[in-house]
Amino acid sequence: MSVTHQSRVLELDSQIELLERLQLLTHFTSNFITVSGAAGAGKTWLAQRFLEAWADDKNQALLMCHPNQTDEQRRTTILTQVLSEPLFNPADNLVDSFTRNMEHESCNVVIVVDDAHLLSETLVSELWLLLLQAQQRNRWTINIVLFSRVVSLDALFRRLSHGQDIKPIELEIESLSSQEADRFFEQLVMRFVEDEREKRVRHAYRTVARRPGEIMALADQKVEKKVVIRSIIGSPLNIAVIVLLLLALIGGGYWWMMAQPTPDETAQQITGQVEQTVIPTLDETEPATAESSATDAEQDNSEPDFASEQDSNGLAVEDDSSALPPEVTDKPESVGVIEDNSQRVVITSEVVDALLENEAEQVDTTEIEQVVDDAREEIPRETQVNVLTPITFEFAKEQLNSYSPRSYTLQLAAVNSRLEVQNFLDRYNLNDIALVYPTLRDGREWFIITYDNYPTIQVARDAVSNLPEPIQKLGPWAKSLNQVQREIARSE
Repeated sequence: MSVTHQSRVLELDSQIELLERLQLLTHFTSNFITVSGAAGAGKTWLAQRFLEAWADDKNQALLMCHPNQTDEQRRTTILTQVLSEPLFNPADNLVDSFTRNMEHESCNVVIVVDDAHLLSETLVSELWLLLLQAQQRNRWTINIVLFSRVVSLDALFRRLSHGQDIKPIELEIESLSSQEADRFFEQLVMRFVEDEREKRVRHAYRTVARRPGEIMALADQKVEKKVVIRSIIGSPLNIAVIVLLLLALIGGGYWWMMAQPTPDETAQQITGQVEQTVIPTLDETEPATAESSATDAEQDNSEPDFASEQDSNGLAVEDDSSALPPEVTDKPESVGVIEDNSQRVVITSEVVDALLENEAEQVDTTEIEQVVDDAREEIPRETQVNVLTPITFEFAKEQLNSYSPRSYTLQLAAVNSRLEVQNFLDRYNLNDIALVYPTLRDGREWFIITYDNYPTIQVARDAVSNLPEPIQKLGPWAKSLNQVQREIARSE
């Protein structure tokens, strides 16, 4: 644990008493415990502190509920932390998935849920049934601890435990005493407040409730207001530059609109261009002569070039063959460049007409199919390239076995082949930093990809936020080195 982390940890007498009761209740048998408290009572901190320092001998699972989570996501979060090889369907209930994976094994598990009032009744019922299943198995010790708001789940628990000997154990987080609140304020708030803000923070402390969350929020609230005020005021020079840019954009747009021609001016320009176009015409006073010249030109086949001809009256006849449509040719044309060694299949119009009229069975396509087959056979086999990914990673069994069994690591993925491991490491640039080890599960080999080593479970969970964003999306979770070393021994 780092010095900075130790300086932020303060266990008060009331909190220590609650944590000791939780440790005692979860040490010997399986129990279903609810810890309730008002907003800001310190439920989240107590949940994480209990796992970090008061339940380090158990296989742990921490579920921090959010409103947008689904039951499948919450099941996955719990099972991936307590099972060594999480082979399950998220749509199945917790009892079936846990029993399927731990049927013939012993376990000592504690499942802690923060903000449990956000859980659905379905998932709470599954946790209750998991406890009942553990009560019937001597090799299972499963403790479930729910941190929630005051009396938010009482009605549901009364229905679940109706007619049963097993009842949920209810604990409540009390407000801090005056001495505890003053000690908490001085050591965890005032030690980190700037001198110029000390007077204002002390004045605000007099009006807040004696709960850890509201006391800790004093410093954060003041810093946030300071940042907002600075962002509003800003620098006068920056504001002036922004105003000038906006005025320049508005002025440029107005000038551009004024420079555009009006509709009347556009119409006059188009009319002037039309009037300047010269269209050659024949003299209307001599129609007979023009017709006679055209007749003589059609009958005279010995003079095909009309570009420089003149009629009997000296009128020039221009060649307008470029205005005619292109000649129809029987030569098939292609779009694009066709290499000399390529094959081209020409389908006649009869085949197309037959296909359009649903009469394809009446057309003989044997010749077309033969040409296509010949073209396929001419493709050289040398063009088929088989690209293999080289395996460059090495197992880190010795390195993982050298770590303390009480420390933790982050599990990133579990795959079934070395190629999948190499592809995963290449995709996320983890070749030099990931720790990979093999294990066996039901006679099948698995490869587990982990990352780094941390002294406590809380430090491991906090380190997730420092990982690259693509790796954070994989959902890394803290895993005990004691469990990792047992899995490595299983593969040897």
